[in-house]
Amino acid sequence: MIRTSRRLLVVLVAVAAIAASGCGGGGSSTQSLNDYTQSVVTARDRADFALARITKAKSKEEFINRMDEASAAIDEAASDLDGAGPAEGFEEETDKLVSALQQLSVDLDALAHDLRQPEGEGLLIGAQGLNFESWDKANLALASLIGQGIEVELIGRH
Repeated sequence: MIRTSRRLLVVLVAVAAIAASGCGGGGSSTQSLNDYTQSVVTARDRADFALARITKAKSKEEFINRMDEASAAIDEAASDLDGAGPAEGFEEETDKLVSALQQLSVDLDALAHDLRQPEGEGLLIGAQGLNFESWDKANLALASLIGQGIEVELIGRH
């Protein structure tokens, strides 16, 4: 509950700051292509780093805690990308990427929750890795951006 409240506060402050900066008169609500590319790359890198950290856990509890941390980090990356806004012509792809990253955050949080439950013990037995539809959707959005000339890598499998 506290983490959600803090996230909401951070998002509200960011939205207020963006809204206030847009009131300067005549400014564009879109980023330059270079700034947009950097925003996308940063969001992707933050998500990839957070996912990679999960795999380096040494215990089940550390694994679950890192899933929680990754969930929060990916949610913040999605919020930052959304707050920065798209470059002109990239609105749809940006919305898809932000949505997929937000869902990936939810998916990680839900799995961490399930793993903490007594009946969650068997969820990881025999698992070769984690796979989420939201991860696939984030990479589809990134692939679309790559196809349109944005230099960014896909989120790696970890």
